[in-house]
Amino acid sequence: MKSARSNAAAAQSAVLMLPSKSYSYRFFLSVCFLVVVAYSLLMQTSATGVFVLVLLNLLFCADVMLKNAWRDLEKMRFTLSVLASVSALAAFCYGLSKTFFVAPLAGGAADLYVPLSALICLYLWTSLQSTRKKERTKVFIKKLDDFLPKSGRLLVGQREAMVFARELKEGDLIKVKAGERIPCEGEIAKGETAIDESLISGNMLPTAKAVKSRVYAGTLNKGADIYVRVTRPLDESVVAGIIGAIKNSERRRCVRKEDLDQYAPWLLVLAALLGGCVYSYFYWAGDYRRPLHTIGLFLLMMGLSCPLSFFFCVSFPSWFVRLGARRHQIKIQSLGALDILHQADAIFFDKTGTLTYGELRIHSVHAPDEKARRELLVCLATAEQMVDGPFANAVNIYAKEQKIKAHKLLSFDVLPGLGVKATSGRNTYLAGRPEWLIDQGITIAQKPQGDRAIICGAKNGKYLGYVLLDDKLRPGAAKMVQRLQKMGKEVILMSGDNEASVAGIAQEIGITNYNFGVLPQTKAEILSNFNALGKKAVMIGDGFNDIIALLRADASVVFSSGKNVYNNWVDVILKRSDLGAITDLFRMNKKLSACIYTNVVLCVLCNMALVGSLLFIPAPVVQVLFFVPAGLLIGVAVIFLNSARLLNIK
Repeated sequence: MKSARSNAAAAQSAVLMLPSKSYSYRFFLSVCFLVVVAYSLLMQTSATGVFVLVLLNLLFCADVMLKNAWRDLEKMRFTLSVLASVSALAAFCYGLSKTFFVAPLAGGAADLYVPLSALICLYLWTSLQSTRKKERTKVFIKKLDDFLPKSGRLLVGQREAMVFARELKEGDLIKVKAGERIPCEGEIAKGETAIDESLISGNMLPTAKAVKSRVYAGTLNKGADIYVRVTRPLDESVVAGIIGAIKNSERRRCVRKEDLDQYAPWLLVLAALLGGCVYSYFYWAGDYRRPLHTIGLFLLMMGLSCPLSFFFCVSFPSWFVRLGARRHQIKIQSLGALDILHQADAIFFDKTGTLTYGELRIHSVHAPDEKARRELLVCLATAEQMVDGPFANAVNIYAKEQKIKAHKLLSFDVLPGLGVKATSGRNTYLAGRPEWLIDQGITIAQKPQGDRAIICGAKNGKYLGYVLLDDKLRPGAAKMVQRLQKMGKEVILMSGDNEASVAGIAQEIGITNYNFGVLPQTKAEILSNFNALGKKAVMIGDGFNDIIALLRADASVVFSSGKNVYNNWVDVILKRSDLGAITDLFRMNKKLSACIYTNVVLCVLCNMALVGSLLFIPAPVVQVLFFVPAGLLIGVAVIFLNSARLLNIK
């Protein structure tokens, strides 16, 4: 691990080895120098005074640029720092000759003071943005401890004592009432209940628990009162482990391969070759008896080797692709994730809330005939209309879609994890689990079977039928999986849900590699083992139970929901319901890469046109004060217009 970190540190540019404050105050100072230099030239003040201002800018603002370039050269890296430093020094030497030499060196520009000052500003601004991105990799999450239970009912003999959850220790016997969160991990010593374990497993359906069943800290008891024998204190529980991992983790941010450092050496080599060719041409075709005089043309070429538009070749496309993504209801927080998504060997999916909506919906209605079907729906809608929960929500939504009108209630009683008993007029309605209806004396000829959730209905002691509920797949799930597999990506499903549910979803959308009953730490271990093999993985999930896995993945994508605790560190947030958004990310990456490459080519062409004007247009025309800055700004405008195409990504 240490060697990997040292290799990563050695591979990064010297720019990222300094804190952002090293660039921030220099940037604001360089902006002041730029304004003063431009104003001085406009007012035609002393050339010596302008030169002194530029010299101070180099000494007090560009010093960090020169130091970074030296560090990179020591490691044989030709980065943006090297390109900018060579350009700045060449522009300074060119301006020095124009200011103080009796016979100035050759070159059509009066000086390069304004481009030099602007170059220093943009270098410091670019470096400031890069270092700030790196410094934001720390995870800052507030109120995570709110997920931890605060107290528990400790049984001391025949007496109950309320104690802090952290005071409970292994072997203690505690009582957990219906509606309370379990304060620590343990086994049920007495009682039967249904527990909402969505915080840990992601499964939205309550899980039936009996004696000897394992229960987790932070999960919600939705059934009857139970007695639990503590097996692990709160600090050693699964939920505490998740929170501890988040607090001690760093977000894995990846830098795009199309950064400025990738193209900087090519611009430097191109400028040096063209500068050598220009020098040779004018030396032999022009005033060949004055070789030192002609060197001014080489300095002019090198002084403009890092044009202002080059600094915007990545930033403009990055800005526009984010705006374009928002139009598709996608929030990109780290552009490096797009590149990793393209390079990834495997895509890991969570099930509940990711491949599915994470909300129960009625899958089918089972009744003897149409009349009984409608009577069943009226029964369920009437009983569930005042209840809050996934089952009731599914029934109420379906009743609204089918235009079923619920009857007014006189009274109702909710038995968590079992069902609802409601009275309307002279009628008594029951809606709940088949086992509960049987306990209430309802005769069910054939008990419903299947992997889906079931709600049975009865009216005045007469069994009416049942409905099957299921978590609905997001649109385009199967098609998206097929596309990923055609791209050569391994698609893996891992979920904390039960085997039947996970296997059914995997078979429906064409995933052959899946894991079920996976706890949050296990998800993270699977990703860590995958990374240890030298492979890149992307995690696409949703919810608190996916947090550690999202942190361990090379890139993380989540569907936005009310569980926005993870929004601070994930790479991409999808704010739409269909899985076609994953395909859109691949398309955005392709267009972004093409746009950045095109920008670099346009930047070089615009710069060559400017230099050609300085070399071949008569001197009185090109020596206009702001001819060179205007030419450089035209290049920036071209890059801006080309990048704006990313607003409309189809």
